[in-house]
Amino acid sequence: MPIHSLKRFAPLFLALALISGVAQAATLEQASALLDAGHLTQADHALAQVLADQPHSASAHYLEARLLAVEGKWPLAEKELELAKRLDPTLSFAPAAQSQALANEVLKHQWKNPAGFAGYGQAALAALFVLISGYLVVGVVRNKRRPGGQV
Repeated sequence: MPIHSLKRFAPLFLALALISGVAQAATLEQASALLDAGHLTQADHALAQVLADQPHSASAHYLEARLLAVEGKWPLAEKELELAKRLDPTLSFAPAAQSQALANEVLKHQWKNPAGFAGYGQAALAALFVLISGYLVVGVVRNKRRPGGQV
């Protein structure tokens, strides 16, 4: 089998090595390769290990933000991206176009679902349902108590 054909299987071999315990410590490069190959669960496990070993790594937090964005976990992705920027304000390790695209996506989703208001719409609808139900129950009870109360 030609070498260039084997390259596409590299993320799979890496995932198998991480799962089987052959690899002692995951690296940022391994986690990045898994993420780029679309192996999100394995990338998540590898990143968790990298972040445990290097909690102040801006590049690890940036990669975590990328993973969370792919998973659609926008508020968490925003927090990880902010942490990466605090650790390295220029994000010098990341391609400028990629980091700008990630920041734009995070910002776009921030306006769709601001973190401070998440879930309040459902709570308001539930409260409205309870109020209307209570009003109807009280109306039925009052009507039955009236002399000659007909429905």
